[in-house]
Amino acid sequence: MRVEEIDKIIEMWSKYVLNGPLEDYKIDIESDVKEDFASIALYMDFKTCRASGEIEEYYEGYKQAAVDILSFIGIEISQDDNSKLIRITKSSLDLAAKEELLKNVWG
Repeated sequence: MRVEEIDKIIEMWSKYVLNGPLEDYKIDIESDVKEDFASIALYMDFKTCRASGEIEEYYEGYKQAAVDILSFIGIEISQDDNSKLIRITKSSLDLAAKEELLKNVWG
């Protein structure tokens, strides 16, 4: 992916997500995360956020696709309210722990 495309995705995500209660937050992409993977994570998060205003089945489909893709490429997005950061990191959990976490988070 070209740098211009990555920058465009980051800008698109930031304009859509980092407003309202999250307007003071910054994005932190850890150095060991490939930029292409970070872009995929942000794009999937953007699409999932946008889909949340759509039909419930449509949203659930996007949410599950995002979780599956990010798990597959080993990337996590987390929100640190103390530091006001949205972090993109490599996944640190094994497969069984990930499945348990997803079940607890998404039901």
